[in-house]
Amino acid sequence: MIEKIISGYCVLNIHNGIIYASKGYKIYRSSDETKTWELDGTVDDFKFSNLARIRLSARLFRAEIADLLILKDGSRVLIGKKGIFVAQKDSMEYKKTFSIPRGTRPLNICEGADGTIYFGEYLRNIERTSVHIYHSHDGGVTWKICYTFKKDTIRHVHGIFYDKYEDKIWFATGDWDGECIIGNTSNDFKEVNIFKHGGQKYRTVELFFFKDFIIYGTDTEFEKNCIYKVNRKNATLERVQNVQGSIMSGSNNGNKIVISTTVEPSDVNTDQYSYVWFSEDGVNWKELCSFEKDLFDPIYFQYGRIKFPRNAIVGNKIFFTGHALKGIDGKTVLLNY
Repeated sequence: MIEKIISGYCVLNIHNGIIYASKGYKIYRSSDETKTWELDGTVDDFKFSNLARIRLSARLFRAEIADLLILKDGSRVLIGKKGIFVAQKDSMEYKKTFSIPRGTRPLNICEGADGTIYFGEYLRNIERTSVHIYHSHDGGVTWKICYTFKKDTIRHVHGIFYDKYEDKIWFATGDWDGECIIGNTSNDFKEVNIFKHGGQKYRTVELFFFKDFIIYGTDTEFEKNCIYKVNRKNATLERVQNVQGSIMSGSNNGNKIVISTTVEPSDVNTDQYSYVWFSEDGVNWKELCSFEKDLFDPIYFQYGRIKFPRNAIVGNKIFFTGHALKGIDGKTVLLNY
């Protein structure tokens, strides 16, 4: 059941009881479950901050905040269009520390146990040039390449993820058969282990870690999408739930996981709704709600999708933002499950 819809705010992170959300190129925070908001900081990017003020221009030019990571020392790191921005503890200015050389932006940022931050390049890459993973050892202030996928091996990096059970950094790549890799490293990408490699069933943008297995959903326009469970020890794969479209966002709190499907133009996935799916153990899933794609062209004004913040599940509530969906585009939704 939907408890509340908050216009104008796109929730990004729920950290220590504080909700962080973007409103254009400004970050706000709420400590009373969205009843009131105070300014956390302004993203220092004049060009895209102007485009972000109007919702349709923000969608058209992808002038949106994609991810917000709050570090152990209280500083904040976010992904904007064409840049990584950092606000030091108690600062209200998010300054650009890295200009994205290729593509619009990475899909996520990941922090390891030692405080190292990672992101992987996400670009169209029709030519299949080499693709880099970057790291930062100083809270996102400076960045260096720590690993490179050779030419003609992958298209781009879908995400970087920290696994607390094995103390490893995992990565996922795409897009075509042979380019879909799920792998990991335990030594800052000096050595890389390929865990799964092959076709569309290994194409994912989110990994969820349990003690004995890993859960992920596929992100493909070529096949029907589903949620998989993969055994850590023997790498056997089990399909646990069929879904209506590509899975491009999810969040977890302990064993609880929430994911959403995307309305992506495809001959195989034709559903015009974005669905929210929920599980308390990663294996048994139930559909909670759905929202219809709005009337704007998906190529220019984005696919219909539900995007979850970090730590989206709080008690019996789930927070998310609608993108290109009727009634909830650019709004934060609070759902009771």
